[in-house]
Amino acid sequence: MTLDELIREIQGVVGANVDGQYGPQTAGCIIKKLGVKSSATTLKYKTRNIQKHVGVWVDGDFGPKTSGAVIAALKGLDVTTVKPDAVTTHYNESYQPTPNMSVRKIKPLGVVLHHSDGSFNGGVSWILNPDSNVSYHCLIDTNGDRVVFAKDDRRAWHAGKSKFKGKIGVNDFLLGVSFSGNTNHRELTDAEVESACEFILPRLVKYGWPTDLSTITTHRAVSPGRKNDVDSRAEEKIMTALRSKLQKSSR
Repeated sequence: MTLDELIREIQGVVGANVDGQYGPQTAGCIIKKLGVKSSATTLKYKTRNIQKHVGVWVDGDFGPKTSGAVIAALKGLDVTTVKPDAVTTHYNESYQPTPNMSVRKIKPLGVVLHHSDGSFNGGVSWILNPDSNVSYHCLIDTNGDRVVFAKDDRRAWHAGKSKFKGKIGVNDFLLGVSFSGNTNHRELTDAEVESACEFILPRLVKYGWPTDLSTITTHRAVSPGRKNDVDSRAEEKIMTALRSKLQKSSR
């Protein structure tokens, strides 16, 4: 495996952003997950502390040997809900912050699935337009590529008037994940389904969401009579794929 693939595996397990790039966030997540003793503030010295913990040459360089040792150490923990191969990424993800999000922070408890009812590029432009007053945390193209518009702890404007499990206003506690087009008129591509799993599964691990997927819902469900996205076919494809990956990871 390439270094990029090894890092992606590690990131999926420790709850870091899965982008194949080793940086301060990934190092911090590794330190937390493995219980590494570290008061270091620089990436180099954080890496040295990780290397000491996993028993490899201490040089501050996070290369293949260090990555392999970290993976071995993680596999020795009884804390991984989803194995690395269930969250390895294959699709491009870019971050383009939207102006359409609230100042206050949120603690995400799950996901609302949407469709944008427009093209992918048009959706990106609309979400970046401050006059639209609309945003998702993530928009997925038919080829699986994703744009993230808001960090997980930011309140995006995706659901409007809504209710879930007795709580009003789901923007306050659920992430918005959208597909382009209208799922009532087309089926999701396999790439869209896989990409959605890549986005959702690491967060399920990171935030401890229920593995029965009871906090993965649809705009149709949280705004009944007002919204019809996503349709039941799209919902079933996503849920089936997530269940399959969770079952494989638990073997």
